[in-house]
Amino acid sequence: MNVTDVIIAILLVVGALIMLLASVGLLRFGDVYLRMHAGTKATTLGIGTIMLAAALYFGDALLTIKVIVLGMLFFFTAPTGAQVLARAAHTARTPMVKETWIDELEQS
Repeated sequence: MNVTDVIIAILLVVGALIMLLASVGLLRFGDVYLRMHAGTKATTLGIGTIMLAAALYFGDALLTIKVIVLGMLFFFTAPTGAQVLARAAHTARTPMVKETWIDELEQS
């Protein structure tokens, strides 16, 4: 087992742990807005580390380019989609948890 294999294993474990924490956040958070935060922010980082591990494991230049393009696509579409869904949930007057004390979209 060389250094590259150890780095790949660490990246895979970190990515899996981040995805696990995101799934716990989906279960534990109180409203749709916080759940969207857990679903997009943490999973974006988790998928990014797993894709980086895959690019390192295979070591092919074409595959690495494909992984980078796929990662960029995911990094731009997941948060944008969550923003659109949050705006739609706010327009539909989805209730927030009582701990939320700032509503920046309240006036619009």
